[in-house]
Amino acid sequence: MIIEGYDTQPVPVSGTEWFGLLTSLEQESLLANSSHVTYKPGETIVKQGFAASHILFLEHGVVKLNVENRGKVTTFKIVNEGNFIGIMCSFVNKKLDFSAVAVTPCSVFLMGRDVLEKLINENGRFAVYVVKLMSELTNGVVHNLINMSHKNVYGAIATILLDIHEIYGSLSFTLPFSRAEMADALGYSKESVINTLSELNRDGILEISGKKVVVKDIGKLVSISHNG
Repeated sequence: MIIEGYDTQPVPVSGTEWFGLLTSLEQESLLANSSHVTYKPGETIVKQGFAASHILFLEHGVVKLNVENRGKVTTFKIVNEGNFIGIMCSFVNKKLDFSAVAVTPCSVFLMGRDVLEKLINENGRFAVYVVKLMSELTNGVVHNLINMSHKNVYGAIATILLDIHEIYGSLSFTLPFSRAEMADALGYSKESVINTLSELNRDGILEISGKKVVVKDIGKLVSISHNG
């Protein structure tokens, strides 16, 4: 499954802000104790419940983060290149409380958790960066939860579609989850999600075929997101 219009350039670790905060010796040590792994669409990158032995940085592609509870799988975040995968959870528990699945072809930089912890202990600038990053991510999650809780089903769906549009950088994309998974993520019934998408399609705001979505009227979608 290739995302139409998704052809952005990889974000190599060596070109990131956080890598530049490390000394030359620290950079060499990190690279020597890390590895690059590629994944095909649909492949599981990390599985919920496994040991949190590595910190993952997404160099290229799109990944969805899922959490499973009582047999129900919910996608709670979409991550694109240039970002860490689940870093908020990786230092908290010995076992991961989420899974990560490749949506597009992905390249992931795997760093040993012990190596990162050593860098945090020894490099103050890098430690401050990690603290700020995790604070920003936490603030974003809280803001999104509050924002989504005040929206009706139209506003919630419009908002999540706009988020996906921004991640892919295209008005044409493939949904990274099913209608049922979208319903679980938004807190609405599957029927409500299906009916709402059908109405947006009928009104000419979207063009939908299965998981394929084309945003036809971005202005109206933004208006629904703001007012819904």
